[in-house]
Amino acid sequence: MNKKTILIAVWGASIIIAIISILKNPNSFYTNGTIIAGWLLFAVQLTWNQSERFYMKIKNMWFIAKNPDCIWNMQVEFTGEFDKDIFKEIDKIFCSKSTDYKIIQLSNARKIYKIKTLSYEVVTSPHQIRLIVEDLEVSYRRSKTIIQKEIGILLESLSRVLKEDKSDYYLTIDFKEYNPYFGFFVRRLNANEVNTFNVKFKVDGERVSINKTSIELHTESLQSFRSFSEEYLSLSPR
Repeated sequence: MNKKTILIAVWGASIIIAIISILKNPNSFYTNGTIIAGWLLFAVQLTWNQSERFYMKIKNMWFIAKNPDCIWNMQVEFTGEFDKDIFKEIDKIFCSKSTDYKIIQLSNARKIYKIKTLSYEVVTSPHQIRLIVEDLEVSYRRSKTIIQKEIGILLESLSRVLKEDKSDYYLTIDFKEYNPYFGFFVRRLNANEVNTFNVKFKVDGERVSINKTSIELHTESLQSFRSFSEEYLSLSPR
């Protein structure tokens, strides 16, 4: 019997017992309440231990309410043949995103673009352009907005102009307090008693790595990067 069948059976039994208790002793609030509470507590505890989806839903609500800070490190690599004046086109893209921007030229091949609270470093070469975001401290709720409405749109504009042959998207999210995915994989262990923890797997060919304090994503398409980032930031992995 699989986990889903067991959970359905337990919740079904809990509901049936609650209905029978109320019908049998409609005036006994204490007796009914004790029986119903006991079965509901058992069903909730079993669901917490057996259902990954339920576990992550609860963790997502907790993270939304607490809104802890996390630290981002992101690197995007565009590979192809690029014109030596490509920075002019890149400048236009960044300038079009906001009136609140600043461009700092570090060398002929490096610039820093500051748009509102975000800072991007762009490094160019004839065959590769790298966009880097380092040590960006951002709240959990804001991180999803950044992916959906800021970085995602910017990367889409860059890709449309650069017309690269290949792209790689790397994102590391460090949780300052607690990585919710630790409990997803090792539910019954105390995180404080675990020195190291590392899980690596592929989803639809894209790589995901999870350790005790962080999540690392690597994809080769913008669409996958956006969808994976949103899924893992909303604690709704596939």
